[in-house]
Amino acid sequence: MSSVLSCDQLHSGYGAVEVLSGVSLKIQASDIYALVGKNGAGKTTLLQTILGVLKATAGSIMVFEKEVAGMPTHRIVTSGLACAPQEKAFFNDLTVDENLRLGSLSSSKSEFVSGRDRVIEMFPFIANRLRQRAGTLSGGEQAMVKVARALLPKPKLVLLDEVTEGLQPLTIDRVRDVLMRDHTERNTTILVVEQNVDFVAGFATRYGLMERGQIRAEGSFAEADAVDRISEHLSI
Repeated sequence: MSSVLSCDQLHSGYGAVEVLSGVSLKIQASDIYALVGKNGAGKTTLLQTILGVLKATAGSIMVFEKEVAGMPTHRIVTSGLACAPQEKAFFNDLTVDENLRLGSLSSSKSEFVSGRDRVIEMFPFIANRLRQRAGTLSGGEQAMVKVARALLPKPKLVLLDEVTEGLQPLTIDRVRDVLMRDHTERNTTILVVEQNVDFVAGFATRYGLMERGQIRAEGSFAEADAVDRISEHLSI
């Protein structure tokens, strides 16, 4: 099975402060890989480095078996990758429809409309919010629009950064259902950064435990002790 995303001895950080100190991981096609760790473990830094927002200072990043370390973000995302970030997800003064369009700039108008119709089917409330400013949405609505925007261009690889943070249980269930549907229908590969163990245990296939800028252990959710192992990691 081909590798969709792999990092080998990846180093990155902010100026002189190194956060990632040799991250190595490999995600195969159709994996749903949960990256779990406490705040400050380096999870978001890893996503930002994969996306080219932060520069890798050493190591390799392969996306669809092509080296992307050093590439600008716009070139990386046009290869079939999309992200739902944890923060600064929207232009608050733009409408929901305009924010959705920004997530699909490389698509034609007809492709965008088709994709928008598809995510509205997944999140029906969006149909009544298209002309509403994104900054006026509730937290739960913003989270769902964020996921919808990432899925709209039908990416092969989706990166999700703490998308359930602060959400009500019903909204979390809805987001999980949509991600599982997209994965089933299109064989989407997903890398999800989370601290919500119940959320990832409900649909992820594999997990990695991140601590102090490295992935310390990996496993499968098919293992009987997977949830206990992750919960223990987060509680230490």
